[in-house]
Amino acid sequence: GRRGLVWHGRSGNAQASTPQDSSTMMNLHPLQRFLMRKGSKINKRLPLKIKDWKLFRGDTVAMMKKKERGKTGTITHVDKDKSVVVVEGLNMRRRLMDGKFVMAEQAIHYSNLQLLDPESGKPTRAAWRYTEEGEKVRIAIRSGAVIPIPDQKQYDEPPEKNNPEKNTSRELAMKETYVGVAVATAE
Repeated sequence: GRRGLVWHGRSGNAQASTPQDSSTMMNLHPLQRFLMRKGSKINKRLPLKIKDWKLFRGDTVAMMKKKERGKTGTITHVDKDKSVVVVEGLNMRRRLMDGKFVMAEQAIHYSNLQLLDPESGKPTRAAWRYTEEGEKVRIAIRSGAVIPIPDQKQYDEPPEKNNPEKNTSRELAMKETYVGVAVATAE
């Protein structure tokens, strides 16, 4: 068996439990229970969730891996569940759209990107710190400068515009307009 697990029962209905107590199995997250039941191959395929997310839409980042190392771009989409982001102009791949091949950005893993230092413009690691007022800010490890978080409101979907031509008034919608033909009942 795997390290840290104790197997109970016959080979047909073996159940895993932690060495501390079998009731702790129920207190685990469903994904952790799933991973304990399955083999170690699944652990390699599942992405790790980033606990301390420091990249936001609108940030300027530098690519640190692959053939596009050193190139910079702006983050357009963030997927925290898969730990990937889409960066404008980086990791371009051919994609078939409407019968034509189009160059489109592909997702890049969080670990392959670094924020740019606002003072030097070079890639730097970032950390969360608190100011004297108690505000949580990102700082650049390279220079200690504060990296401001971009305004996220501009990336939200715009609200639907109120178009008076397409909106029917309540009185007009509730007005009875159907004039039915009297149906003779069979006697």
